[in-house]
Amino acid sequence: MRNSGSRLQAWREAGFIFLLTRGALFLLAPLAYLTLPRVDPAYLSVPPKIDTALTNTMTGFGHYLFDIWARWDSVWYLEIAHHGYSATNGSAAFFPLYPLLIAVFKPAFGGNGVVAGILISLASCLVAFYLLFRLVEIDFGAGVARRAVLYLAVFPTSFYFQAIYSESLFLALTIGCIYLARRRQYLFAGALGLLATLTRSAGLVLILPLALMYMHDRGWNWRRIKGNWIFIMLVPLGLGIWMLYLYVKFGDPWLFSEAQSNWLRQVNALGPIGGLWNGIDAAFQGIKTILSSSDINYSPIDLDPRLWPANNVMNLAFTLPFLGLAVAAFRRLSPAYAAYGLASLLLPLSLPSAFVPLLSMPRFVLAAFPLFILLALWGEEKPWFDRLLMVLSLTFLGLLTAKFVVWTWVA
Repeated sequence: MRNSGSRLQAWREAGFIFLLTRGALFLLAPLAYLTLPRVDPAYLSVPPKIDTALTNTMTGFGHYLFDIWARWDSVWYLEIAHHGYSATNGSAAFFPLYPLLIAVFKPAFGGNGVVAGILISLASCLVAFYLLFRLVEIDFGAGVARRAVLYLAVFPTSFYFQAIYSESLFLALTIGCIYLARRRQYLFAGALGLLATLTRSAGLVLILPLALMYMHDRGWNWRRIKGNWIFIMLVPLGLGIWMLYLYVKFGDPWLFSEAQSNWLRQVNALGPIGGLWNGIDAAFQGIKTILSSSDINYSPIDLDPRLWPANNVMNLAFTLPFLGLAVAAFRRLSPAYAAYGLASLLLPLSLPSAFVPLLSMPRFVLAAFPLFILLALWGEEKPWFDRLLMVLSLTFLGLLTAKFVVWTWVA
């Protein structure tokens, strides 16, 4: 009976935060789209491949409610859901589960992939909030759990949870994987880990917390290891399935890795340290460019010499605090949670872009959900920290959401 009550409370708490924050963003986005200057992606110097039949699916109210969430990587997911993968266009960089779900569910919406994608993202977001509440409640109580969900929901890049991106699906699967492992249900945890790896390559990182949790459950005694350890290896099986598909269809199982060259991503010889150093250098060079450039209007907008330098500064401003949180997490969270938070950051830092070293890091930090647990602990203990974090989060959430819907690059 207690467990049933806890589930009900979790749905109630997660549902309220979900409705409040997603509803506010659905109100803000059309207002930003209708009142701010919009960038025509056709005139960007490096535009994404766009099929307007797939991204501009409605007119009137439906267009302002749904279509404006189909931006940047959304175009890739919609293209894959409609046309499938190609060996030559870089689409293999996007793992298959999310576009597959769009393809499966869009017939229910008259073939509209935009509506299907947004509803998949929203459903995944609600599940992720619920599972995060349940997970945090086990160790820290309902108060911290509520705050962790809230901080995640108002984080400046949390608008991706309702855009046509795989962020919310990946988050729901990773939190679910660790939640089930926390309850020692390793078969189901491994199954969700497999699905997470079919969503994004970063799902491979789940092997680390699952292994740590498994050994903790056995008192770190190697003699107590049982045959169920093999369930953890379901996680990399997801990557194996994707590679097998690429081999059968295109004859190249590594096509997903080679496609990263479209974004100039490559393994840094110094690993995450090298990627971080490149990001720090790019940010300081960016500050110099911003301060020395004249205030002139450029068309297309991404020819403005200050645009990408400013993004380098913003990317570092998100990355450094989260790296600090990842280190601090080892003092307050379990080794498995802390290790997962840190590894989730180190992986993309090891694959910097030659164009913008910390490309997409403000979005990638969403996957490091244990760090939001740490923030919730601090917010519960320090009211001033809670108020400061909420003000900063809500301010930048509004700003970045507006930037996204008018076709300005965010992450």
